[in-house]
Amino acid sequence: MVREKMDKLARAAYFRDLHNRKIELSKKLKNKPRMRSIHKPLRLPSDWVGPWESLKKRKQVFLPDFTITLIRTPFLPPRYASFYVPLNFTKLDIRDYLKRAYGVKTLRVRSYVEQQKITRVSKDGLSHGRLRRPKSRKKMTVELVEPFVWPDPPEDYSPWDRDIFLNNRKWQDEYRDVRGQDSFKKPNPTARTTFTEAAKEILDGKKVWRPTWQALGLNYDRTSVANRFGGNGSDSKSESNSSSSG
Repeated sequence: MVREKMDKLARAAYFRDLHNRKIELSKKLKNKPRMRSIHKPLRLPSDWVGPWESLKKRKQVFLPDFTITLIRTPFLPPRYASFYVPLNFTKLDIRDYLKRAYGVKTLRVRSYVEQQKITRVSKDGLSHGRLRRPKSRKKMTVELVEPFVWPDPPEDYSPWDRDIFLNNRKWQDEYRDVRGQDSFKKPNPTARTTFTEAAKEILDGKKVWRPTWQALGLNYDRTSVANRFGGNGSDSKSESNSSSSG
């Protein structure tokens, strides 16, 4: 009993002290000058309804959770359009989507699944690994009621930095050819060009051919080597010739 009373007194003292601290802090905040807000308060429309209200009071907006890609097909007539759609997409889905989203009416829909080629390139395209077949793609061709003509491509691509994109792709292709998995099977065009130009200069007399050790500045004179070690290069040659004749 005594212990319980002591615990109650300790708790009461703790909460009393906490209450006093809150009172002191509130007095300090009241005396402290307040800063004016720079931003204007957000004005909501009169018919705005918060997300905590029931669904009946809120406006329901349903956004698609799939991606459809329109393909540029200059070889098709104007009444036909092709799309890349998800694999679980049906002909009724594409008809309903075009009618409700864009107001486009369709007559017929044809679809088929494109099977991708087997490759060793990883999904991120940065490395190689085991043989795998990428995910198939579904293509749908729609016959439209009214014709649709693609706009002409722009003549100036500078706002989209097309030159930088093409140069980057060219560098990536060259790097893949030099550092790729099958790079050892392909000849080096730079080395070929260099060897061809050097051979033409030698045949035309513009450049004198020299052995590699002379081009590198080395000295393979056997007489100087023999003199350095206390012998005569001519004597060593005569001795070798006599031994071979004997």
